[in-house]
Amino acid sequence: MSDCSISIVIPAYNVEKYLGEALDSIKTQVELPDEVILINDGSTDNTLSIADSYSFPFTYQVLSIENGGQGNARNIGANLASSEYIYYFDSDDVLDKNFIKNIKRAIKENNRPDIILFSGETFNDSDYQGKRWVDYSRGFSGYFQNRIDFLDTALKHSGLFCSPCLYVSKKKLWGEAGVKFGSGYLEDEAIFFPLIFLCNTYYVLDEVFFYRRNRDGSTMTMNFNLKHVDGALNCIDKSLELLQNKNLTKIEQWHVKKRLESHITSYIGIARIAQEKVLYSRVFNALLSLKSIRSFGICLLYLLRVNELLIAKKIRKALRELIAKIRS
Repeated sequence: MSDCSISIVIPAYNVEKYLGEALDSIKTQVELPDEVILINDGSTDNTLSIADSYSFPFTYQVLSIENGGQGNARNIGANLASSEYIYYFDSDDVLDKNFIKNIKRAIKENNRPDIILFSGETFNDSDYQGKRWVDYSRGFSGYFQNRIDFLDTALKHSGLFCSPCLYVSKKKLWGEAGVKFGSGYLEDEAIFFPLIFLCNTYYVLDEVFFYRRNRDGSTMTMNFNLKHVDGALNCIDKSLELLQNKNLTKIEQWHVKKRLESHITSYIGIARIAQEKVLYSRVFNALLSLKSIRSFGICLLYLLRVNELLIAKKIRKALRELIAKIRS
């Protein structure tokens, strides 16, 4: 291993159409990673044979497991990784050829920060007919030795998006002594703030190194279902757990509460889109932790938007009645 080592962990499930391009974007790096660990998550297509057909001039492991979800595959890969830093890369996406080179340089020139965050872009697969488009620009750059300074700056620039494909972090932050991905959906969001609060130093590079593919059938584009609803509830639970940390300053608590507020509103929206029952008791218990009239009001508005058409009709009826009274 070099004096600054990076392991790339790749969960792969039924991506025979895309895996070759993803692995090629690693093979053509200007400076190569130190290790790649590909977890074949119970694929039923040719994913495994494609993975096995590749060779690299560094440690390359391919491990097949029973299907257990993306989070489980990442956890297994993290446990196997032997580098100082870990990067989680999705098997249907693409890396800029200068990714490893620039990330290693950033690590060396900035006192080996606990986490390095960067920007990405979205592109559409040739067969994709959807309209999903996400801005993955961090919007700022800099080295931060203070968590509050990092959170304040990131929030100001709307740069706190959670995809693990958009950061590289120290291996010591993961596993039993750190954080682990959950087994359900939205696991990226659930562990993001717990990870951020394990870090003490942060480096942000507002440069695009990652290209996310919009494609039909991916976890990013599929319709919301009960698993997404459960994942949204898990995000709420993880934020509530983080709030129990007595060592948090008031400003840090404020940031966690703001994140929790967004998790609550996301849960309500996801549950409604998935046509699943909203667990009002869970919502109000979480709201009590916020201790904020403003947050309560915002979440109440989200609850009221359950049937916007009905509300609009009621408002129009009330206005008509008011106008009739005035005219009389």
